[in-house]
Amino acid sequence: MQGKSASVCAPNFECRPADPIATAAMRSCIVGRGMRRPFPALVLLVFTLVLSLMPTRSYADQRTSYLAEQLKSNDDYRVRTQAALALGASADDAATRPLCDALTDANTSVRVAAAAALGRLGKPAGLACLQRAEGREQSAAVKSQMQKSIATLSSGGGGGPGAPPPPGADTKYYVAIEITNKSGRPESEIEPLVRAAIQSKILGKAGYAVAPKGETLAQGKKILNGKKMKGFYLLATVEPAMYQGGNLTQVVRVSMWTYPAKALQGEFAPKLTQSGTPKKDVQSENILMKMCVESAVETFHKIVASL
Repeated sequence: MQGKSASVCAPNFECRPADPIATAAMRSCIVGRGMRRPFPALVLLVFTLVLSLMPTRSYADQRTSYLAEQLKSNDDYRVRTQAALALGASADDAATRPLCDALTDANTSVRVAAAAALGRLGKPAGLACLQRAEGREQSAAVKSQMQKSIATLSSGGGGGPGAPPPPGADTKYYVAIEITNKSGRPESEIEPLVRAAIQSKILGKAGYAVAPKGETLAQGKKILNGKKMKGFYLLATVEPAMYQGGNLTQVVRVSMWTYPAKALQGEFAPKLTQSGTPKKDVQSENILMKMCVESAVETFHKIVASL
């Protein structure tokens, strides 16, 4: 994805104090990003996103319908992309059809997101439409993501992170991932969810490879030794979900380091707020966590490209 980040917002949203620029005609929140450099070796980038998925929270099918409509008709490709990713994390069978339709979207980022979301959703019905779309797809990045999701669904997967493919001849960047869970929820729920979101987002961009879970520094050094690849390490810290004033807020802090040397390069701290959520809602927490880390990885990609 290129340009500023965007959040999927309800028709009667209110942008909080993150200095957003709201375009009412598109019914989206577009949030600017800032960068501070305390000293040359450290890039500190903290951005806040405010999300309102819908004006009220009552039934999952209402949310799916709303997101499907955003994916189909919103003029902003960034909003369509976020809607696709949210549908992929919804676990709702009804999300399959709009995601399949989005595989023909005019925008490459939206098609990549729809293909990744179908793999994440894990519904068998998504396999056939991915296979049909993959045969006619012209973009290498989209085709690659379609093939990954097809492999996931063909093996009966979906919903968890599979083993990443090894670096190829065209790999320029090698990324190790670690998750720290401060959410108060079981590690078995949080670690696979966040790792899968980060891994999928990283691999959605050409030229990237992801280190397998549990790789040691020595193993990473051996892989990078003598190769024209830059190594990076992303540490994602999932903060506890906050319920206040009828809203749900989720923060995931992602710090960026060199790898295997582990020299700090920067930090991304997406903050997403969903209105109309006064009590515990694990599914919504999952969606916000996923969107937080995807936004952070998008920024990571942009910083790497600028180096």
